[in-house]
Amino acid sequence: MKLVPELPLLRRELTELANRRRTYIVRVVGAVILLFFVFLAYSQSVGQRLQFVGNVGMAGPLQYLGIGGDIFSQIIPLLFYTIQILMPALCCACVTAEKENNTLGTLMLTRLSPGTIILEKFGSRLVPMLTLLILTFPVLAHVYTLGGVDTDLLIGTLWLLFCECLLFASIAIACSAWFTTTVTAFIWSYVLIGFLAALTLSLGFSTFVPSAIWRTAFIDSQWGASRAQMLAINTIGLGPTVAQSSWLITVSRSIPALLVTAVFLLFARLTLVRRAFVSQSSLLLRIFRVVDVFFTDLNDRTTGGIELIRDSNPLPGDDPVAWRERNKKSLGKARYLFRVLVTLEIPTLFICVLAATASARNNFDGLYVLQGLIWTLAVLVTAVKAATLFSSERARQTIEPLLSTPMSGVEMLGQKVVGMRRLLIVLAVPILTVSFTHFLLQISFNRFSIDTLQRPVAYLLLSICATFVLLYLATWLSAGIGLKLHSQTKAVLASVTVLVAWTVIPLVAVVFFRFDPPTEEFAITFSPLSAVLATEQYLTEPYMRTSYNAYGQIENVPRLWWACCTIVVFAVATLIIRQTVRYTCPVLLGRRENPSEPPLASVPGQAQVPVLEGTQ
Repeated sequence: MKLVPELPLLRRELTELANRRRTYIVRVVGAVILLFFVFLAYSQSVGQRLQFVGNVGMAGPLQYLGIGGDIFSQIIPLLFYTIQILMPALCCACVTAEKENNTLGTLMLTRLSPGTIILEKFGSRLVPMLTLLILTFPVLAHVYTLGGVDTDLLIGTLWLLFCECLLFASIAIACSAWFTTTVTAFIWSYVLIGFLAALTLSLGFSTFVPSAIWRTAFIDSQWGASRAQMLAINTIGLGPTVAQSSWLITVSRSIPALLVTAVFLLFARLTLVRRAFVSQSSLLLRIFRVVDVFFTDLNDRTTGGIELIRDSNPLPGDDPVAWRERNKKSLGKARYLFRVLVTLEIPTLFICVLAATASARNNFDGLYVLQGLIWTLAVLVTAVKAATLFSSERARQTIEPLLSTPMSGVEMLGQKVVGMRRLLIVLAVPILTVSFTHFLLQISFNRFSIDTLQRPVAYLLLSICATFVLLYLATWLSAGIGLKLHSQTKAVLASVTVLVAWTVIPLVAVVFFRFDPPTEEFAITFSPLSAVLATEQYLTEPYMRTSYNAYGQIENVPRLWWACCTIVVFAVATLIIRQTVRYTCPVLLGRRENPSEPPLASVPGQAQVPVLEGTQ
């Protein structure tokens, strides 16, 4: 009996990852980004410390004493955020990839038990993440030598980082074992993680998420500073002594998080065999069919079968692809989209009415949280749907009959996007409901006049423009990525990644570089979030008091111009992306549609492939 198991599946997974060039590209890019943010945090902490000790009057080598605590408290949250963002994306395809390639059945014929398969898949996804984290260990070691970080704090933090990897990997693997496609597992992984985070924040249970344990264990609520910073202050004799806590206490507090990890792994092991050969039918479509049966029976009993929206099957006419998207897809039919609208609109309308009646002030913060959640959901659904417009045709092997039709690739692309128009309108309604609530809260009916109505009406018009501009921006960008990448999983992951990076990078740059207010607005303009942010700030803060004239007096710069500029910028960006996607569409579809190109040259010994007249 061997003491070290062979682990053949783990060896195969790691070998496949090592043979892929993109593994090293992603690892290098991720390491560069992570180390870049670590360097920014390092510079920011050093600047804050020098400013602090300068006010105290210290100089010389003593001003750097204990600076490691400041740097440590800035770096560790970045590592937790990296795990929370990357870990589900790395693990969501570990089982669904086997299902999509029809190799899971072959894998289950081996001597490997379902539990062994799950554990080895689990280990194969942990190795890349741990490798990325190990790259930051030399920085942590250097921070430790600067002082302000004790051994218990360092060991406890490293343990919680490892537990965070285990927890988020187990959630993604459970979703991968239950669902049949990687796209569905990817979405539900982040949904469950968001639900767990909301549960932790709302109920105050910090023992289920290791990052929450780190914050509660190493944050001093009395002084508002991290334990590492208090240790640094105590090192230079400027603060009270911080009680030392053993790292064993931190390990004991992480036991509930480890139990949650074990529960998700057990769930994945129990569902691996049961969900191995489930058909890849649309879960949403099955839910709609069940709801159809319920509402049909209820309608027959109550109204005698009266139908407000009747099922119709019109002829395709001049837009067959758009007709197919509207009448043959679950997210294209009017009655299904109406039910999606009701599902989204009822809770949104309830919260808006509650905010309008229960709030005694004009600016209700809960509406901004609701607006952020609805925007996130709308952009995610739009990106997933647009990225799979053509990749889903390739997965179902229906792209060849579609390309054989006498239609150009640009026409197919245009009709595909037109088929999404109903979905975009449905997603825009809850967003505009929140905007309309802000509009009503800003109207003073006691002093109703044209002057008091001008700014709310302008805000409402800006909100409508910003909503459809950003939704079409996400649609065309994701559609172009879906044309380039043939796999549905890669297309969805790439689309979401590009949209998140485009939104977050300008905001992170503003936070770390600390631009002045005029430069700050200019930098934020490069983020799509600026269109929404500028519109909301125009309603609540009509002027930016950040500009000074030659006499040092404050000038009022209207935010209306900033809101209009952001909408125009992203409208132009949408047009540029649209034209680029339309121009490259024939090449990405593998079609030759330029009549000036020479005909296909015949190869000796091989029959010449005819080209349809409608496809040239």
